[in-house]
Amino acid sequence: MLQELNKIFGSNIKSLEILYILEDVKPVARIMVKEEERDKVFGFFGEKGLSYSMSDFKVVKQDKDKSYSDKGVKVPIDSEQKGYFFVYVSKDKEKAENAKELEANGNHRGLGILLGYPECCAEFFERHFEEESKKSNDYTIAALKNSDGFQFPFYTNIASRHFDLALLNHFPCSFNCKASIELAKRHLEVIEKDDKEAAEIIKGMLKGAILYTNNGVFLLRYPELEHNRVNYKGVMASKNNQLYESLKNAEHIEIVKKDRIILDNLEIKNIGMMLFS
Repeated sequence: MLQELNKIFGSNIKSLEILYILEDVKPVARIMVKEEERDKVFGFFGEKGLSYSMSDFKVVKQDKDKSYSDKGVKVPIDSEQKGYFFVYVSKDKEKAENAKELEANGNHRGLGILLGYPECCAEFFERHFEEESKKSNDYTIAALKNSDGFQFPFYTNIASRHFDLALLNHFPCSFNCKASIELAKRHLEVIEKDDKEAAEIIKGMLKGAILYTNNGVFLLRYPELEHNRVNYKGVMASKNNQLYESLKNAEHIEIVKKDRIILDNLEIKNIGMMLFS
């Protein structure tokens, strides 16, 4: 099923959300659908007997130079600008309609709970919405600040969504959130049932060191921590820039704190450093 879903949605994360709906582990999914692909997507929903509701507006993504962006602006549904629709999908038509209504009314906490997110995480999102929505609408660093240390279980690695990989569809209130970890474990069980090879690949990719910066997100592969030094073998980047080149050539970094590192004897501040295992 997962391979079939990827052909329809062209995204691992979107495909997994629909898989969770089909397997009854998620009540409602909220995905973004390109307007030129809606006939294909809606046709698939019809074949699978899924109900859906579509937003009364379009979203034009910002930060188009990024491979993944949390930021977008709403435009009228009849705008000539090409954009995305928010689509709310469920086996229960009423829940799909309710999700649309909650978002339209700005009820972030209620929407999060309806989407199956832990209540603590829905409240965390609502609490930080005013501040983060004015910036990039990215709650990763807020979650990191709310977490003890910099080492976390791979289940809560939401930072890897920049590489189209995640077991969670929400920002956890902290990377040690027990409710989020349990939810991610249920999701992984569904993936393993459908495609064991895909499950192993996802687990392997989520186990890594993440350097989160304003100039890109960097996944350090196969990290090994020795005191405050992280050795690694290979880098994936959301943006090809000088920092990416430096990380490729360095093969190790030193962690000063979770908001600063030393790379090639240069201290880099105001970043987020996370080690998932």
